[in-house]
Amino acid sequence: MLFQVSPRLILQLAGTFVGATMATSCVMMPANTHWDQKRSLAKYDSIGIDAPVSLPELDKSQEKGFSAADFLTLHSGLIVSGEYIDEDFKKKLGTTRASEEGVLELGFSVPIAKGGSGFGSCAPISSDGYFLTAAHVISHEESYVLYATSNSKRTYIDYAPIRIVYRNDEADFAIVKANVRTPRHLKYRREALTTDSTLFAGGWMHEKGGGLFLESQPVSGQGSYKKILTTLPMIKGDSGSPLIDQKGQLCGVLSTMRLGVIVKMKPKSTAVMMDPSKVESLIRADRAKH
Repeated sequence: MLFQVSPRLILQLAGTFVGATMATSCVMMPANTHWDQKRSLAKYDSIGIDAPVSLPELDKSQEKGFSAADFLTLHSGLIVSGEYIDEDFKKKLGTTRASEEGVLELGFSVPIAKGGSGFGSCAPISSDGYFLTAAHVISHEESYVLYATSNSKRTYIDYAPIRIVYRNDEADFAIVKANVRTPRHLKYRREALTTDSTLFAGGWMHEKGGGLFLESQPVSGQGSYKKILTTLPMIKGDSGSPLIDQKGQLCGVLSTMRLGVIVKMKPKSTAVMMDPSKVESLIRADRAKH
């Protein structure tokens, strides 16, 4: 699927799953409906991200007015179990894609067997390959991260095995490290969200959604964490996706979804976030060791 971003930029949505039913990554409760997704996706058509993006394909200029979907594709990682990263897949990723001058085209397919597991998304938070994700996404001993990185001339998909820096299964939160350059990473939102805050998420999955902030809640027994409850409907595979505001600031990573049995109840999803100062402290300690 190709979509227009600007007169000079085309992205092919990464993380498109073909040949089989997509496996579950998020912690499942009753699924959100097609109409929930339609209403949510409409926000992408009407509200952009007020954050500049610099790409070598755009002569290193700062492009503004990116849609939320485009911004998230360039500011997310995809975590995939090593069992899916075969030699053919590596060859496809390593192939340079021919493109017109000033045009960026990214894309790949990951065939996932029905009932499989071991994939989700993650949020890059530094220039040297640190990511936040949901702990339950890391369900296999060997997992890789895929990320659309850039050098001085082009943007391409890089990949590397991940190393777990920190993991808290009770809070469903993890920090991982991969040996990839991550020039586009997310900055934390430090101020409190309000009920008129529009939020977006979806990572590299083939569907994405927007919603509104509902409330923040403490994570029981976990003083450094908070839960962010939103009206954003999740789909299978969204776990670990960055939850961002309209300025492209990181508010958390998606963890669970819920839909009440009463028809009039709105779909809800929950993101989790550790205090940014604690995240930064853990990363500093990890850098010192490695």
